[in-house]
Amino acid sequence: MRKSTVTYSVSNKKKRRRKMRKGTGSIIFLLVLIIALIGVLYYMWQNGLIFDTLPDKEPTVDPSLMTPSPEPTITLGELQAWQNPILKAGRFTELFKPKEVDSSFLPSVQGIESDIFRGTAILETFLRSYSLKFGDPVNYQQVPGVLTFRGNNFRNSPSYGYVDFAEKKVEQIWERQAGSLKSSKWSFYWSGTGWTGQPVIVQWPEDIRNMMNIYKVKKDKVGLIEVIYATMDGKIYFFDIEDGKSTRDPIDIKAPVKGTPAIDPRGYPILYVGQGDNAPPGSTMTDIGMRIFSLIDFELLHFIDGMDPMAYRTDWGACDSSPIIDGETDTLVWGSENGILYTAKLNTSFDRSAGKISISPEFTSMRYKSAASTLHGIESSPSIYGNYAFYGDNSGILTCVDLMTMKPVWSKPLDDDTDVTPVLSHEDEGVYLYTGTEVDYQQRITGQYRGDAYVYKIDAMTGKTMWRNSYKCYTQNDEADVGNDINGGVMGTPIVGKNNIDNMVIFSFCMTNGIYSGNAMVAFDKTGGQVLWTYTSTYYSWSSPVDIYDEAGNGYILLPDSGGNLIVLNAYNGVELSVGKIMMRDETGGNVESSAAVFGDMLVVGTRRGVIVGMKLK
Repeated sequence: MRKSTVTYSVSNKKKRRRKMRKGTGSIIFLLVLIIALIGVLYYMWQNGLIFDTLPDKEPTVDPSLMTPSPEPTITLGELQAWQNPILKAGRFTELFKPKEVDSSFLPSVQGIESDIFRGTAILETFLRSYSLKFGDPVNYQQVPGVLTFRGNNFRNSPSYGYVDFAEKKVEQIWERQAGSLKSSKWSFYWSGTGWTGQPVIVQWPEDIRNMMNIYKVKKDKVGLIEVIYATMDGKIYFFDIEDGKSTRDPIDIKAPVKGTPAIDPRGYPILYVGQGDNAPPGSTMTDIGMRIFSLIDFELLHFIDGMDPMAYRTDWGACDSSPIIDGETDTLVWGSENGILYTAKLNTSFDRSAGKISISPEFTSMRYKSAASTLHGIESSPSIYGNYAFYGDNSGILTCVDLMTMKPVWSKPLDDDTDVTPVLSHEDEGVYLYTGTEVDYQQRITGQYRGDAYVYKIDAMTGKTMWRNSYKCYTQNDEADVGNDINGGVMGTPIVGKNNIDNMVIFSFCMTNGIYSGNAMVAFDKTGGQVLWTYTSTYYSWSSPVDIYDEAGNGYILLPDSGGNLIVLNAYNGVELSVGKIMMRDETGGNVESSAAVFGDMLVVGTRRGVIVGMKLK
């Protein structure tokens, strides 16, 4: 007899029960398996392991809150003598129009409240009486130089002019020394140059050079290129880029400056500079805020009080942000750590023949607060396209503001704190923002831990994420001692490639091997966010990488780091070409937190040890 005959020699009723029990067990097992699979996929999605490069959902609702941009003035012929030739490859002939904003990014949905004010008066509505002219960044300035953080309203050019880079090496030509100041309420000292700490560089027209308080020997130098460096010893220094010698006496504001100042892009002798901390204990200087100086005679033309009574954030008035000025409309845009976006019609009066300059600014500003955080502060520098200003804040929110109405258009929470200045890119399909985050707030862990630093491509008109990617970095949160609060992640503003790397956006991730250790430069494809190359190094870097180009369009990257090195990479493939040393006499110049600026074949950067160097690109 076959075994099957014995097995199934039972009543039909029992057989039905067995089949039912067997079927029920299979269904339960399948449901458990499906639930487990969903859980695994959800975990991987939340931790950025899958779907990172997929876009957000398509816009579902709502009204566009954006006012139309003005038509830009287009001139596609030869560049003027003062225009930056490396920007020619990115020129565009139209300004993209507003689109519908995804309803999930509306400021009201994100719990963002804002007010428009003039003086102490709250305005119910506001409409600027003229259109702003922030278009093609090649038109930003009317004199040669790097005049604000990352050069222009797109924040995409820390270098000016092509470089003959045949040897692919750097050589230090000169060095200077900056001092230090004790912090206002912590135990450490601010020393040298900090974050972002980029110098500004300008080649003055002859008549303006002659009206300023420049030393005669430098005033007589034809084609003088002046470096202006605001440092953490409270002074603003002035150097000749060729030899590092002083061009005039420093300005002493008696309080640390960590951020990057700005020169008026019209070539007017005006300097805009923010303050990084209160003056040290015992100082006679009690103000904190932003200052506007005449560079004819160092007269303080205007002071913006960081302890603005209109601010929602009342305990902090510093300003690391670097302003943008629309020269054609005489308009200033400046963000502050007090949570206010300031704009002003400057009403500049410049008598060029008499050598006299004055301003009488009329401010219309916006304050904001968020239901999700009390950290209402802007450390990033605003990037601007048409009428629209973009900035990240201390709570990790990226916001677009319509400068015509001074109202937020969209607000997008990122995955962590962001101090990086967003960079704009005008591409075939639209205009986009590239930005990144630190490893700071995620998990709310005190002490050392490893987390994800995220980078994004975002549609500037809608707030929609086109792709997102990440890299593991370390950080140290010390709630008891801010001086021991060491952030890893994306601290440097990214490179949006031009010429032979115009398909790339390149981010620097710091502290990839542990606290104070490791850095990764990663090139992503602009379109899809795929990794194209990665370069890793031993020392971390908070500095923003600098892209330079030769006349053939070949791109190179210069990255200072915390070991006092200046790394030179082939931007096309990430191959290391050379490593220079930043020195003070026979000793290393120390940690570079600051971002460098390049004019022609000269690079200038400072260090926390107080060394400021000029290096020749060979």
